[in-house]
Amino acid sequence: MAGVTGTGAQGAGSKQEAGATVEVCMKVNGQARAVTVPGGERLLDTIRERLRLTGTKEGCGVGECGACTVILNGQAVNSCLVLTAQCDGAEIVTVEGLAEDGEMHALQRAFIEHGAVQCGFCTPGMLMSAKALLDADTHPDRDGIRQAIAGNLCRCTGYEQIVQAIESVARQADRSEDRGSQTHHVEGGCEADGGQGS
Repeated sequence: MAGVTGTGAQGAGSKQEAGATVEVCMKVNGQARAVTVPGGERLLDTIRERLRLTGTKEGCGVGECGACTVILNGQAVNSCLVLTAQCDGAEIVTVEGLAEDGEMHALQRAFIEHGAVQCGFCTPGMLMSAKALLDADTHPDRDGIRQAIAGNLCRCTGYEQIVQAIESVARQADRSEDRGSQTHHVEGGCEADGGQGS
């Protein structure tokens, strides 16, 4: 649980003063991070200003545009609507956490290949919504994809290229699973008869 420090309470049972700070420990892009923040600080501000992860964008500031989308404990959330104090013990993934070992994530490559990136302002939020979707459902249909990105506004692409990019990554996952099941079938053929041999 986050610890509250600072000016404290004005008496037993009273509300905390605005100057109270909160110590929050969370995992961000796989790294443990501890921050001390004002109790009312938004996760968006902590990510951008304290952790210097500026890929997460602020658009509307009221949860309408999706530019600030991050993955919080497996769910896509608008970081402008989440208080950092609520994130003690949480796992957070920002757009900077998509690439591994200097290699772009399949979604990042697909967005480029399908022309789903134009001005780029919405792209980090779109990528995070798409990743949360594919983490939960590796075989989404077009309606599922559209629903998953419905909270992300894009003024440039008309969304079709974005949907196509996400579909292409889902198809790649299908092909990988097919290859994996074929490999497993070949490798596991001897165990089909209980290991007795023929």
